[in-house]
Amino acid sequence: MELVLIVFLLLMLSGVLFLGVRLILWILKNKTRARVFYATLLLGLIGLGIHHVFYKNMRFIQSEVYPNLYLVKYPDEDQNALQQAIHQQVVTHLSSEFPAGKTLAYENETSVFFYQYYKAFPISVFQDEGTAYFLENEEDLGGLVTEELGMYRKYKLAEFNYSPCQADAPLHCGELRYFDEHGMVKSDRLSILDTPAKTTKDVSDAAASSGF
Repeated sequence: MELVLIVFLLLMLSGVLFLGVRLILWILKNKTRARVFYATLLLGLIGLGIHHVFYKNMRFIQSEVYPNLYLVKYPDEDQNALQQAIHQQVVTHLSSEFPAGKTLAYENETSVFFYQYYKAFPISVFQDEGTAYFLENEEDLGGLVTEELGMYRKYKLAEFNYSPCQADAPLHCGELRYFDEHGMVKSDRLSILDTPAKTTKDVSDAAASSGF
């Protein structure tokens, strides 16, 4: 079955390429059509440039399924700026209400995770879905297709593991570790992060049960 699908996709791709080449040749045979084509191409390139400069701003997208998971879309190429933004997002997360949600498999409940936003090519049949899958879907650990966050280690940007501070239980302390595709590159110890009073007990119980 898979072989049939591959052959079908190759034939379809060949047909699209053939039609594309024929269309371009037909356009270039006429000066008016060629000018319109070049003008459209130029406008398209300008539009892409404007989108890249003004609209590709880094932003954090919180998963609707896993509240402690954030995907970073258009991460800043400056690692210091990226790490500062993640640090601030950790502070914001810990000082906000914890919405009800699922827990990631094989991961500590008292943790916050940051991965780069990645979405597979739309017409891909056999490729994994990408980290974007976990914004609206639970991990699928069995069946024909497996989707687990741990499959995307090279897209991992940071992880913050925390527990109540020994000196002051209502506050939380933890280690924020930063990653690149090769592994951990840096870690920071954070402390005195305020959490909502009505969720502190729940988080403390979770930390005790996890043995952090």
